[in-house]
Amino acid sequence: MITMIKQTTRAKYQQSSMIAGIFDYMGKWISTIVAVIVVLAASVAFAGDNEAENKGTTRLKDIVVTGTRTPHALKDVPVETVLINREDIERTNAQNAMDVLKNIPGIDSSVHDDVFGTYTWRAKLRGLNFNDGYGLILIDGQRAMGCGQSGGMGEYGSGLNQIPVDMIERIEVVKGPSSALYGSDAMAGVINIITKKTPKKATGSAGASYGWYKVKEKGETKPSDDGHSRNISKTYVSYGDKISDSFGYLLHYNYDSAEDTGYDPVKSDRHSFMGKLDGELSESIDLYLKCELSDYEKMDNRQEDSYRFAAGIDFRPTDDDFISFKGYTYTWDFTHGDIGNKYGYKYGDVGYDQAEIQYTRYLSDWNVLTLGGEVQTQGIDYVIHNYAKDEEGNIKETGMVTVNEDVKTSSLYIQDEITLFEDFTIVAGLRYDDHSTFGSEVNPKLSLMYKLFENTTFRASGGRAFKSPTIRQLYYDVPYLHYGYWNKSNPDLKPETAIGYSASIEQWLFNQQVMFNLGYFRTDVEDMVIMEDTDMTYGPGDDPVKEYKNVEEAWTQGIEFMCRTYFDEDFSASLSYTYTDSENKETGKELTYTPKHVLSILPAYELEKYGLGTSATVSYIGKQYTNSDNTNEIDAHTVVDAKIYKNLSDKAKLSFEADNIFDSDKGDEGNFRTGRTFTVKLDVSF
Repeated sequence: MITMIKQTTRAKYQQSSMIAGIFDYMGKWISTIVAVIVVLAASVAFAGDNEAENKGTTRLKDIVVTGTRTPHALKDVPVETVLINREDIERTNAQNAMDVLKNIPGIDSSVHDDVFGTYTWRAKLRGLNFNDGYGLILIDGQRAMGCGQSGGMGEYGSGLNQIPVDMIERIEVVKGPSSALYGSDAMAGVINIITKKTPKKATGSAGASYGWYKVKEKGETKPSDDGHSRNISKTYVSYGDKISDSFGYLLHYNYDSAEDTGYDPVKSDRHSFMGKLDGELSESIDLYLKCELSDYEKMDNRQEDSYRFAAGIDFRPTDDDFISFKGYTYTWDFTHGDIGNKYGYKYGDVGYDQAEIQYTRYLSDWNVLTLGGEVQTQGIDYVIHNYAKDEEGNIKETGMVTVNEDVKTSSLYIQDEITLFEDFTIVAGLRYDDHSTFGSEVNPKLSLMYKLFENTTFRASGGRAFKSPTIRQLYYDVPYLHYGYWNKSNPDLKPETAIGYSASIEQWLFNQQVMFNLGYFRTDVEDMVIMEDTDMTYGPGDDPVKEYKNVEEAWTQGIEFMCRTYFDEDFSASLSYTYTDSENKETGKELTYTPKHVLSILPAYELEKYGLGTSATVSYIGKQYTNSDNTNEIDAHTVVDAKIYKNLSDKAKLSFEADNIFDSDKGDEGNFRTGRTFTVKLDVSF
């Protein structure tokens, strides 16, 4: 697969120089990381390693599916996968999914505040932006859309915060090009947010939290409520049971509320509901039904509703055959702005309809073949009214953007998993996509896993990926005003393509109580879409016009390190570090909002005897450039979060959380950012 990658002599020189630079630049971090590792290892040694079934061993048995679309125990998955389970989520102070992910190597959410309703439009995976579609976001394996309620930006955006944290059971993170299984947008990787399952017996839970924080000033500009606190809160209730021996259900309601982090304390509210019904019709047939409803409102100018209805049936005619039929419909309705708004008045909907069939055949103990097909339609139907000031200063409508498109994609994929000599696994995959706008795309991927020793695993992969241009880049029929200039779509854009590869080695120590993972990655993107200045002006103010073009090539590469401990004793910890280097080949400059260094440490300690526990997160983020000329930057900074909790009984827990304890400005004096934040939370089960 790697032989597919064409590199010039200059590119090879850049890469080798960069690798040398990584280790040179990492020097100041090595001593810190080694010191932490030594402490962790010593703790394990004193704890002993005679437990037959510790937390690490249990974690390795967890089943993951996203990387290959087939079930694998985490220790045996041939595609590098990071699993965040419910216990991991509860160790953090996260108010939304984006903050849960910030401790994963390769994911950067530093230009993001952990407050409901705030944007995450600069969140990145391996230097590439989620909001622009470089990372595929799935909910229970199905594509999602949405921006305001989820933290994306604009009517075209896509964000991660579409599911409340209390609805999430686990998150599977697969990094690297994944178009061979998932098609467009899986260029940097796939985030699969998996919601809670129906319980096997009557189970209920409920909780509420309330928090307060102040906004840091923007340069010399103070927020309108300077000196006063803003509020965040949430409430949830969940209940599930078995209807009969064959059927079970789960109902979950969540309410989120917060005052925004901008100049004014603008309130956002969201009501979320999820219902599931699972059935076992026979020993060989299972089915499920699911609905998700969300109603979001930002008081000044946003109203959003989303609806997802999904159904599926799994059929196992023999022990060696598995057939799955799935389908869903998803709609995101929105109204942004209002009449006369200088940034436009927008309303309409975007949605997906998808049907899928998958067949998996276990040809032998060492060979698994998977075949699949999908038909997906993305519907786009909305209107944008543009407004601008005339020479007399009066706001007038300057035009109307209409978008009414149906984009259809038909896909076939094949994957073969072959295990040789019990220790060596090869996974070869290929996907064909027929896109109604761009024609056909073929994306291969090759992954391998080699167990060097019982607790030492090497993984590597290489593949091709593509990304369709966004709605805004393609389909606007007239320019759209955006912060002093006009965006002009380009219907002749080509899809962006990428070649990516990675390699990592995973080591478990002390009876699988400590895990180290060290890896390298590189992604080369061609035909990257950017906005380029034109000689045109538009509107009554003759403001400049910028047009989208395929003009740019870029690469990102770096090193990722993770250490996790899984003790049966009271103490546990994780450490993650990412070094990312990037370059816009057209300019020779680094990509914006891509810090070279991101380091996080998350220790946790529990006094089970007294029902007390505590955890903390220390995050260091290196400097990052905010413009393509690399002349403006966000400074390096450190943020410390902590929590303490008390188990009032085996059914109730009271928590007190403090975010940004040292009131850091997060290196970003040019924007309003949250300061020190406090939250009180009560969770009960019944």
